[in-house]
Amino acid sequence: MMKPALRLVFWLVVSTVTLSACIRSNVTGSAEIPSPVASRPRFPDAIPPLANPTASPSALNAKYTQPDGAFEISFPEGYQYQQTDTGLIFYSEDEAFRGEVVFGSAQGEEYTNEQLEAFLKQAYRTNLNLTEVDWQQTAVQPDGSVRIDWVGKDPGDNVLDAESFIEQRGDTIYILTLSGINTPYVDYLEDAQAIVNSYRVQTEVVQAESEDTQE
Repeated sequence: MMKPALRLVFWLVVSTVTLSACIRSNVTGSAEIPSPVASRPRFPDAIPPLANPTASPSALNAKYTQPDGAFEISFPEGYQYQQTDTGLIFYSEDEAFRGEVVFGSAQGEEYTNEQLEAFLKQAYRTNLNLTEVDWQQTAVQPDGSVRIDWVGKDPGDNVLDAESFIEQRGDTIYILTLSGINTPYVDYLEDAQAIVNSYRVQTEVVQAESEDTQE
């Protein structure tokens, strides 16, 4: 029998295939970015906490709701998105800012924030084949999700300047990641704020509706 920790790592690796494929298929060449770590506004000012959404200069034009109601998220003008078996991938019009939402079952296990953070780091390092990675500051958000700032470089020398959020809600685990590809994250800060503030996971609502149906 697969141990719970290993099972979750396996699920994370499978779930993040979409982001890796998106980067490999669309990014051509690499760019020289002067000090991407230093160029980012220091934590926790880069993105407001999910529990306290604020108005953003970026207007949201497209809203996506997962068919089963697991989550919803909106995007500024020009963004494209594509549904996947494990969630959603999205990218800006110039394809320099991208991200994904993935979710899946915790299979009855309850994970600590420390475990979730460790599993995400292992899965992203392995699945994206990062040749370099700097895991920056980590903090638990007011809504209970874990936010991880990181900068990495893939085998093609593409620099990923990223933020990830991971959380467990009931028996479902969610990951939201946004990253600048060969572009400092700060260049898309307004878009990132708007996207994160629109992001809502609705596991509890779905479960409640299911219980009402059974009655």
